[in-house]
Order: sequence, then structure tokens, then C-alpha cells
Amino acid sequence: MYDATLNILGLMSGTSLDGMDAALVRFENDGTLRWELLETYGFSYPKELKSLVNRCFNDKALLEEVDIAFARWTTECIHEVQAKTSFEIHVVGSHGQTIFHDPLNKYTFQAGCLASIAENVGLPLVTDFRVQDVLLGGQGAPLVPIGDQLLFGEYEAALNLGGFANVSIGNPALKDDIMAAFDICPVNYVLNDFARDLGLDYDDRGNIARKGAINGWVLDELNSLDYFELAPPKSLGAEWVEEQVREKIDYLSPTDGLATYCEHIAIQVATVLKGKKVLVTGGGAWNDYLLGRMEEYGVDLVRPTKEVVDFKEAIIFALLAYLRFTGQDNVLGHTTGSGKNHSSGKVFWP
Repeated sequence: MYDATLNILGLMSGTSLDGMDAALVRFENDGTLRWELLETYGFSYPKELKSLVNRCFNDKALLEEVDIAFARWTTECIHEVQAKTSFEIHVVGSHGQTIFHDPLNKYTFQAGCLASIAENVGLPLVTDFRVQDVLLGGQGAPLVPIGDQLLFGEYEAALNLGGFANVSIGNPALKDDIMAAFDICPVNYVLNDFARDLGLDYDDRGNIARKGAINGWVLDELNSLDYFELAPPKSLGAEWVEEQVREKIDYLSPTDGLATYCEHIAIQVATVLKGKKVLVTGGGAWNDYLLGRMEEYGVDLVRPTKEVVDFKEAIIFALLAYLRFTGQDNVLGHTTGSGKNHSSGKVFWP
């Protein structure tokens, strides 16, 4: 069913717990894939759910409770879009909320990937995109490279700055060739913690980090972590931050912590992307201080329209749902490590 024209609602909630991004995207494919972003929506994380998710990161006993609660919120978000939009929605593609990610032990868990959502909204649902790749021996991440390839292939690399920095590095002259795709380092997952110590949700434009002092010793400790020596494919999760990063940064003041950690991010991104023309998106793309530090290290950054910056991952998960629903591969196995391109995701019908 390659010639389908469908409006897909893509939903994405990242590890930084900033909220739920929703993108309604029309896809057409008559031999050439075309797409149009119809509408975007943003939903703030309910405080009680956010607290529950944060506790669940360290307590597996809460998994079922989080699973049900996140599915309930997802349903509420979809209902709100249904009430507001004038477009017909044919399919929903929902990433869910990553709680645990341990591909070495073939385990990954995204909360809220439940059939009840399809039943309650009356629409087909494609969800739980990572599990199949992990079972095939891959990292289950990153999943965005196929979107970077099909939708944004004119750049040498695509960098997303969300809870974590993930990158797709490809050759624009070879649209079917993604050379590498992997997680670089944590970003907002750490930066937002420092901001919360100051009573803020995030460091707006990096203005606080700009005033801080970089702690050279901590910076060296962060840059010396074993993960940065690993060859891709590789991926990160919240548990890695808690085990490997937290104790190295917790004693810094929030202002110095923001400055030091921004420098660490910039160094790691530049190690991978120096000299390349890079599309930058995600919440961290609005951190002017952080982007300036990356540019100082030689990364050529291009920040696109606000809608693409803020909703690129939701757009791509709409694409993943479209590809899965129409029976096409939506995971590039050479970027995840499974070695096999495949069509991943559970499909639930109302």
C-alpha cells in the first residue's frame, strides 16, 4: 500500500520531560514521498505524571502505574487535537515515554504504548517503535535517521538537542546512505536539572550559563567518560546519566554547572560534527549560548523554522507511523546496530 495519502498525528515526549509535542502531517507517496506539516500542538506535562515518571526512573515497581497514566494523558492530548483540528486524522503514531533503555540486555520500555489509546480515540495507533530492533540485537535508537534521510536529506548532518543530543550523519549526494547515527551525550536532561535548582524550568537562551564559570576539572571528568570512546551504533538512557554523570556534577553551583555542562556538550558535538553543515532542532536549539559554544568549536549550524525546530521529532514519528502502517521499512538497521532494515512498531486498531 505504497500509494497511500494519509494524515498522521505524530506524538513525541522526550526524556527531558518538557511536554508532549504533536504534529499532524500529510504524507503522499506515488513513487515519490511528499509531506506537508498541517498543524502542530504542544502539551505541558501534568505535574503529578511528571513526578511519577521521575520516580519510576529509579523504581521499576511503578512501571504499570506509569504505563496506564501516560496512556491516559496521551488519550487526552489526542482528544484535544481532535476537538480543535478541521483535518481528518487517519492514524496516530505515538512514541510513548522512555523509562528504561538497556539494549545490551535486550530490554527497553516506553510507557503508554497501550491498545486502550486506539480504543478511546477511535483511530488506529502505531506505537512502541523500539522493541523489535532491540530484540534483533540493535540499540533500538536512534530512530530518527530515516526521517533525516527522507525529509531533511540536504544537510550533511542533523542534530537534535532534546533530553539527549542525537545525530544522523549522511552524505547529501547519496540520499540512501546514512553513514552513522547515534546519541552523542545528554543535553536538557542535565541542563534542566540545574535550572530547576534555581526555580526555573530551563535556562532561557542559555543566559544563566553565560554568567557561570567553567570548572575545568569537572569538564575533564565528563569528557573522559568511556562512552565517548565507543564507536557507533550506541545510545544513552536516563539510567546512564544517573550512574555515570550525576556524581561528577552534583556539587557544582547551578550557574557554574550550566556553564560547565554546556562546554562539555559543545566539545562532544564538535568532536563529531566539526566542519559540517548541520541542521539543529529540538528544545536545545533555542539555547543561544550553547549553540555559540558549538560554533566556536567549528560546527556550522543551521536553525530552521520554529515549527521544524520544535516539532521535528514529532514529524518524524508521524513518518515512522506512516511507513509502518503502509508496510515499509521505518528503521535503518545499520544505524541501530541490528544490521537489518525493518518495519517496527505495534499497530492497534480501535
